[in-house]
Amino acid sequence: KGADGGNAGPLRGGKGSTWEGGVREPTLVRWPGRVVAGSVCDAVSGTIDLLPTFVTLAGGRVPDEPVIDGRDLSPLLLGKSNESPREAHYYFAGYTLQAVRQGPWKLALTPQAESMGKEISSDAAGKEPRLYNLEEDIGERANLAAAHPEMVTRLRALADRMTAEIGGKDPSLRRPAGEVANPRLLYPTVDSPNPAKSKKVGKAVPLESLKSGDTLASDSAPQVAKAGFTLTCMVETSQTDTILVAHGGLSAGYALRLKMGRVAFLIRTGAGNHFTEIEVPRTVEGASNITARLTQDGGMELSVNGQTAKGKALGLIGRQPMEDFCVGFDNVKPVTPETVPVKFEGNLSALKLTIP
Repeated sequence: KGADGGNAGPLRGGKGSTWEGGVREPTLVRWPGRVVAGSVCDAVSGTIDLLPTFVTLAGGRVPDEPVIDGRDLSPLLLGKSNESPREAHYYFAGYTLQAVRQGPWKLALTPQAESMGKEISSDAAGKEPRLYNLEEDIGERANLAAAHPEMVTRLRALADRMTAEIGGKDPSLRRPAGEVANPRLLYPTVDSPNPAKSKKVGKAVPLESLKSGDTLASDSAPQVAKAGFTLTCMVETSQTDTILVAHGGLSAGYALRLKMGRVAFLIRTGAGNHFTEIEVPRTVEGASNITARLTQDGGMELSVNGQTAKGKALGLIGRQPMEDFCVGFDNVKPVTPETVPVKFEGNLSALKLTIP
């Protein structure tokens, strides 16, 4: 964090982004007698390539089913090739495809902050894709989309195909989690002689006293595990995309936010696409009286100044979110499917959460 986290040199961006500075890492390989000392290869690869590489080096064969997205890197390691075995490299953040690269060309598809927790960069805020030539512009500063529309079209087609296959909420061929038939513990551990006692629920803090930028530790926040609840507040802001309230992370929690000017209410019951979000049909203006409700049977209701929306969550939130309860931002791993880096500015009052 900060200066202790080092810097990415000429690469743009940092952790939590899909700029090259947030994803690119060197790989060191040592295998005396097989990998030539001092050799260098700049072919694009990723950690998903390690499994098929190790299978091949061990004399095995990667099966056709289920689909394995990684590629065998052994020709690169053994000096038999310098060409990447993959058609393209895909930059995902969760299940959202944010960029695709083929050769030196990288097409960025979504607005992008420099790193986690920072605001979206002014030159990366638009909805139109941005095209960079990484061989000539490793810092991703010159958007060449207008000069090379044919490359934008080619990479966009690759991105659309991959998103339809494994991205978003309704993919056609999402890869199933792997299973081990007879798992064995490789590194046995010994229980601590003084195991920590269960953490007790802290003293509840009145939410009405909180203001934008405040947080509550999970044990002092409303206890929403396996419970329906009603969240209410008054909001007035000129912003269109920001967090109003967030409590949770990648696998459990809830959020109330502004999304393209409309109020949205999200319930997350698991990782990945295990969330449901409803939003009012029209953008809001001026002071807004908001009521968001999760019923005991998983029903979701959202009311904003008379506008209403309804939906059905995948279930109740199965456990108390471990992350902080946040007002006006989300401070660690976002409960929403994408990071919302812009902090709330405006008036947020009369915040309450009640559990029947």
